[in-house]
Amino acid sequence: MARKTIRARRLGKQIRKLRERSGFNQEQLCAAINTGQEDRATVSQGQLSKIEAGAARLDTTQLERILAAVRAGEEITTRLETLRARAEEPGWWSEYSPYIHETLELTVELGEDARTIRTYDTSVIQGLLQTEDYARTIIESSRAWVRPTDVDMLVELRMRRQKRLAEHDFGGLTAVITEASLRHQVGSRAVMRAQLEKLCQITEEGTAAVHVLPYEQGPWPGLGGFLIYSFPDEQDSEVVQVDGDLGAGIYEDREPISALTYTFNAALATALPARESLTLYRTVMKELDT
Repeated sequence: MARKTIRARRLGKQIRKLRERSGFNQEQLCAAINTGQEDRATVSQGQLSKIEAGAARLDTTQLERILAAVRAGEEITTRLETLRARAEEPGWWSEYSPYIHETLELTVELGEDARTIRTYDTSVIQGLLQTEDYARTIIESSRAWVRPTDVDMLVELRMRRQKRLAEHDFGGLTAVITEASLRHQVGSRAVMRAQLEKLCQITEEGTAAVHVLPYEQGPWPGLGGFLIYSFPDEQDSEVVQVDGDLGAGIYEDREPISALTYTFNAALATALPARESLTLYRTVMKELDT
């Protein structure tokens, strides 16, 4: 069975869009690409359905035949072949496979391919902004889902994910967090102070745009935490990841994406600007020192 990846799912969705735009149903496209082919080289309707779902392997020749049938141009062909090849390659996160479930692997892959990320968190500071000690405390608290022997590897994985923020092809992280997350003591006072110092550094260096929803803004627009991933290819749909007690859920349909985009925009509109958030970090740090 093919290894499921976000890249394979993105490729499949683009193939489906091209097929539908060309007026083919799956049976008709299979007939078009199988004409003159030996039996062992044909693509069945069931196989095409799995390819479009990102659940079946697609080789270079099959992709070329599909794109020729739907009359895709040279630029699209080159772009989708690159995506197909990348879907076949194991990412650096594959070395963590023994310690993480498939959904978390997909989450890491999303972060690696996304051009921009928007996040909203109401209870803790976003993982992409955490210090190592803060992350360790959070991960260790998930006793029902994390084995003690896996904690070190999961902390290391979280720290490696943060390197994406500094890469030249990454367009930026915009995060909305709440004042509650600043005042909710995770670990010791020293752990919290170091975490607040990191938020100050991130803001001063412009690594990410972090906005705080203060208490006085009243009820927050939504609870929990989620991320919205946008990709450099305009043909790629956005993807959302929703965090919860049962792990991360990944959604690619228009309705949840629209709903969570609305929630994010509402939160961002009422949050403090990044510079004013910096002042709040420093205020809470002084309180920790008293």
